[in-house]
Amino acid sequence: MRYGMHLETNLVDCLDCRILILAGEIDVHTGPRLRSRIFDLLDENTSPLLIDMTGVAFCDSAGLAVAAAAQRHARERGCPLALVGLSARVNRVFQVTGLDRFVATYPTLADAARDLTESDRPW
Repeated sequence: MRYGMHLETNLVDCLDCRILILAGEIDVHTGPRLRSRIFDLLDENTSPLLIDMTGVAFCDSAGLAVAAAAQRHARERGCPLALVGLSARVNRVFQVTGLDRFVATYPTLADAARDLTESDRPW
């Protein structure tokens, strides 16, 4: 799914999880539609949702708000959620704001999938 010229999303359904692949920018223009897309996926079922951000070139405060809202929504539904492949810059913003303590982040899809599908932790 394409959101204007700024953000593209693609969903991959795996055996144990779903992967939402993002490419582009997450900002005030693309954030609301991305939030809706994530919420829809979380409402569909409770298999783990991994959001692959390796293709995200820019993420502002709107993106942080989407991540926080998505995590709250995921927890309400008992659905494991994780962000994967944050750039050094975006990862730093997550650390500075403390969002990394609220939203699970992983360097690779393999790390996230292993942790979320083999874990008995309530997310």
